[in-house]
Amino acid sequence: MKSLSLYFSPTGGGEKIARAIQNGMDANDCDYLYYLNLTKEPLTELSGKCDSELPVIFTVPVYGGHMPKIAAARFDKVRGSGRQPAILVAVYGNRAFENALTDLDAFVRERGFVPVAAAAFPCEHSYSSESTPIAAGRPDDADLKSAEEFGRLIREKLQSGNPTSVNTSDLKDEESPETSLKNFVSFVKEYQARQASTPKVYIPALDSDRCVECGECRQICPTGAIREDFSTDAALCIKCCACVKVCPAGARTFQSPFAIPLSENFADRKSPRWIL
Repeated sequence: MKSLSLYFSPTGGGEKIARAIQNGMDANDCDYLYYLNLTKEPLTELSGKCDSELPVIFTVPVYGGHMPKIAAARFDKVRGSGRQPAILVAVYGNRAFENALTDLDAFVRERGFVPVAAAAFPCEHSYSSESTPIAAGRPDDADLKSAEEFGRLIREKLQSGNPTSVNTSDLKDEESPETSLKNFVSFVKEYQARQASTPKVYIPALDSDRCVECGECRQICPTGAIREDFSTDAALCIKCCACVKVCPAGARTFQSPFAIPLSENFADRKSPRWIL
């Protein structure tokens, strides 16, 4: 089954999940996969007009419990036929996906699509590091197999002839331990109080002594936030940490105050969830 995949994936986890879902839907029927990586460039008026026969997979990361505004901007020109099937996918850093899928649901319905399936997949958190691992290494093989299975189930639903719309709000987060939630809420309140009294801007730091000026960070940055001298423009940075993860010299780091509480309180592995 031919499909179109649209994704915003700065650190690549969402891209892997999107491709695996598409592989499951395809089942070797197509010679190649149709996809558009919108991480760095938005859709145009022309590219946003979708073949009315194609189901479209929308994949976004979760930022603060929501669909990122930048992802909405990248997808803004997409237009469906009014009844065009959509598959909604949110990838999140093992804490919670919260409102991201309902955000995406409203977004695609306004543009002529009907959600027929939705899923949330844990992926390595942007703030994950060796000292503060948060879903490190995900999606792993098990996640990708689950994504392919999800794709196969979508294929079966669409081939049934009259696929029904899903209520995305029925898909709920996997519960975290109560103590972990209390700890995290307490941290957030303390952080907000500190920011209210003494605001501080957190952006990736550069170790000039280690930087080899390869330019990979500038190439991967989705917002062009890295200047010619490899410093970071705080006004443009979305803290996706793609530059940190791609740096071959370990010259870029991001010391988010959220990293430790996320690592300590959300270490238990969460599973992919979906609704069809």
